[in-house]
Amino acid sequence: MQIGGKQLFWMILTMQLGMTILLTINPSIQTAKQDAWLSTVCATGIGVGVAYVCSRLSLYHPGQTIVEFSKRLFGRYIGYTVTVVYFIYWYSVLAIIIRQYAEFIVATILPKTPILVPMLGMLLVAIYVTFSGIEVIARCCEILGPLTLLGIAIPLLLSLKNVHINNILPFYVDTGAMTILKGSLPTSTFLGDCILLLVIMGFLAKPQDGVKPAILGVAAAGLLTSISTFLILSVFGHIASSGQTYPYFNLIRYISYFDFFQNLDSFVIAIWIISVFTKVSLYFFVCTYGTAQSFGLKKWRRMIWVVAPVIALLTLIPRDFIDSSVVFPQKIAIPYLLPIHGIILPLLMWGVAKLKYK
Repeated sequence: MQIGGKQLFWMILTMQLGMTILLTINPSIQTAKQDAWLSTVCATGIGVGVAYVCSRLSLYHPGQTIVEFSKRLFGRYIGYTVTVVYFIYWYSVLAIIIRQYAEFIVATILPKTPILVPMLGMLLVAIYVTFSGIEVIARCCEILGPLTLLGIAIPLLLSLKNVHINNILPFYVDTGAMTILKGSLPTSTFLGDCILLLVIMGFLAKPQDGVKPAILGVAAAGLLTSISTFLILSVFGHIASSGQTYPYFNLIRYISYFDFFQNLDSFVIAIWIISVFTKVSLYFFVCTYGTAQSFGLKKWRRMIWVVAPVIALLTLIPRDFIDSSVVFPQKIAIPYLLPIHGIILPLLMWGVAKLKYK
């Protein structure tokens, strides 16, 4: 199984774009108010930094995943511990992604549908595409990635006529640097999940061509999130925006030209589902392939039938929207997953690799 640099770019962009815009803008606005767009710019820098470190680290071990090169860096037992720490992250985040997707679908377009239906539907699709291998996921992203990009960018352009710059004034003075940085943490957590590169980079046909696409994918997703935040604030203001669970979704509903060109929210939901499909499929592939590698199974596809029931059970742990979209990000993802898995461990492994292979 091999993928190219162009495919890697679309995989990262498609994976991060939809959920980052939909789920992280509201927490940033609640913290940084009218300067939330500056927070998302800071988050873009953090995400690009994580992508750079993970991709450069993988260059020291071409054709290998973190399951293999962590043992080369730290030895058998410590390396295995590092692998387990990352798989705890990937399993838990995959379950939360599926749960957040199902709650959004039930809350917006299928209010009378049992939440198990969209959860199991997305999981079954991920099982099917994972069974076909990462090449199929990459080719899907080559086709669906440009559609996702246009589906996000075009509504933003149509929203320009509703902009009121006074809604984002004054800059900086009402919040300050520390508040802006604090507001960047929710978006940084989503952009920082490019640590999947520690596995995905092992499948690149030309590993040296993977650093730039990985960085550009994260940067493009972060830039569009910043533009979306800026437009939401300039249209609604920070007070109204902070009270909206999905402010981007409401921004799209606000678009109307001549009372004819309107109601674009259903179109945006379809684009968002594409992004969720990509993210769930990549996470599921990483969990399945990595777990099989950890147990030394060459026929890694057999692990699908073990991983799928585990993920299905994990999705049932959150009791409601508060647990999955408020408690998990604020109590687990921001204080633990982002600093440990996204920053400390990649920097540590990169430093050890540079010293060991100097």
